[in-house]
Amino acid sequence: MIKKILSTAGLFLFLVSSAAYGQLKIGYMNTQEVLSQLPQRSQVEEELNSFIQSKRSELEDRIASFQDEVATYQQNQSSMSEQQVQQREQELADQEASLQEFQQNIQSQIQQRRSELLEPLYSTMDQAIADVAESNDLDFVLNQATNTGENVIYYSADQQMDITQQVIQQAKELSASN
Repeated sequence: MIKKILSTAGLFLFLVSSAAYGQLKIGYMNTQEVLSQLPQRSQVEEELNSFIQSKRSELEDRIASFQDEVATYQQNQSSMSEQQVQQREQELADQEASLQEFQQNIQSQIQQRRSELLEPLYSTMDQAIADVAESNDLDFVLNQATNTGENVIYYSADQQMDITQQVIQQAKELSASN
């Protein structure tokens, strides 16, 4: 929270000091809206959901196998010696730890895959932002909202500074040419 306040204050001071030397042109946009309008977005979501489902299926299979082994152990525990019980409990504990590690690995793989799939969308959006900013002679382009949806820009006197629709159009044109 403090970092956010300090960065906002720093940006404000920079803009105020820059405004003293000359007029800055600042545009703002909603990146979430731009991303949602990109034509490749649905393909990326489908591919990511398919990947997640396959990983979830792998995990569920391993969990079911582990639960079967635990159930078998519980059924046979009364006929096992103390040493066999301790040995089997240790094996099950090791398997459980391995299962948790596998689950964390899957989460990491999903994050990595998400990044790989979204990277072309972000590149297209970045190029579209740069093109629109240049064509409108903007000095800065700010994101209207954070990832959590919290507004960064609460007011803009000039509604012409919202370049979201222009960026969406430019990104679609860039996507079509690729």
